[in-house]
Amino acid sequence: MLTGQVGSALLSAVSLAVVLTLTGRLGLYLWGMIGALVVLRILNQILRKPRPVLITHSIAMRSRRVIENELLITAGFMATIYLVGWPIDRFTLGLFAAVNITLNLLLMLGARLFLSIMGERARTSWKTGYEKQALVIGTGPRARKAADMVLDSPEMQTLLIGFIDPRNKGLWRYRDVPFLGKLDALREIIATCQIDAILIAVEPDDLKYVQPAFDVAEQMGVTICFMPEMFGPKLARVRPGFLKGLPILMYRAVPECRTRLFVKGLMDRIGALVGVILSAPLMLAAAIAIKLDSRGPVLFKQVRSGLNGKPFSFYKFRTMVCNAEDLKEELKEHNEMSGPVFKIKDDPRITRVGRILRKYSIDEFPQFFNVLKGDMSLVGPRPPLPKEVAEYEPWQHRKLSVRPGVTCLWQINGRNKIDFEDWMKLDLEYIDNWSLWQDAKILARTVPAVLKTDGAS
Repeated sequence: MLTGQVGSALLSAVSLAVVLTLTGRLGLYLWGMIGALVVLRILNQILRKPRPVLITHSIAMRSRRVIENELLITAGFMATIYLVGWPIDRFTLGLFAAVNITLNLLLMLGARLFLSIMGERARTSWKTGYEKQALVIGTGPRARKAADMVLDSPEMQTLLIGFIDPRNKGLWRYRDVPFLGKLDALREIIATCQIDAILIAVEPDDLKYVQPAFDVAEQMGVTICFMPEMFGPKLARVRPGFLKGLPILMYRAVPECRTRLFVKGLMDRIGALVGVILSAPLMLAAAIAIKLDSRGPVLFKQVRSGLNGKPFSFYKFRTMVCNAEDLKEELKEHNEMSGPVFKIKDDPRITRVGRILRKYSIDEFPQFFNVLKGDMSLVGPRPPLPKEVAEYEPWQHRKLSVRPGVTCLWQINGRNKIDFEDWMKLDLEYIDNWSLWQDAKILARTVPAVLKTDGAS
């Protein structure tokens, strides 16, 4: 990983020098720009989610990762040039981006070719070289999967001696690899068969039998490989981590690319600040109109459930009469939404000004302050009421695993015309397919959706 980053940094420096030379701009700024590129690469390495780089990954996947990474570096470089004031035009920057991406793609393809050649050499010569000898603890599906990985990877130069299982007995083989006995035979097998490693790949129910095997292998100095992914997640992604120095596995069913989440947070703050500035005259006019139209405060403040269900104060312009919550019980039989959500088309609690504010979603503008506070994002599932959350089914609760937003897929796909269950499915679709590009598309589609005056949440 580090070698690849050093190679990419050198190629970026070479690309910059070549482009500046070709455009006649090679001068005193070169070393400063190279320094900026190095700092950006270090920040990118620190912030981004670590991902394994495997030769088994497709060329298309690896190329996409390279292009994404270099575009991110280029964007940061352009921002640095703008802030510092270096005299570089857009054509030169575009040429640098093209040359840099091309050279890094060639580096990736060259490294892949080199690894393929080395792997092929290993495959053709593994029988004559030194072989590590290994045992698999277990005979279930996980053990067979571990055996397949060893047997189908001759470049590992590992010979699978056999299987040991805490509960299996009698004759048993898998791909011509024999069953050698129960755990009490492990000490003798390690001693007599010169075992280098054991692969612990038992089923979850058999974990309680594994400690003696671990103790024997540790005592006899044999490498222990443990396959810890026990639960077969359908949505969550697993990654290693540490808790006060203790190694752990984390299963998360939400986006967690630190670089992209950092960019999203930055976009939220900047976008909310711009939103407050641009909408300030309209918000002032709305506040005056609300005050003149009916008794009560200008802002409606309500407790909503945010990230992971944590409560926060949610702001909107008041569009209903002051005792709206008291009147809600009388109107429950007119509810037009399924599930725990309450909405009716011609709600008698809405004031005259409130109807106009809702029609054009002006009542939502104070939520820019929620975004600035960090309680909300510009794009994300709409924040529900705690009493609604209390009625959620388990699968619906996952919508709380990300920060709520001012706009979302529900907002641009019909709003009140969508029933509650489809609304929840749209929120989960957003979470499962989240990307910065998707956020940008939702924001772009929000404006025409609002201008259609379909109403707001």
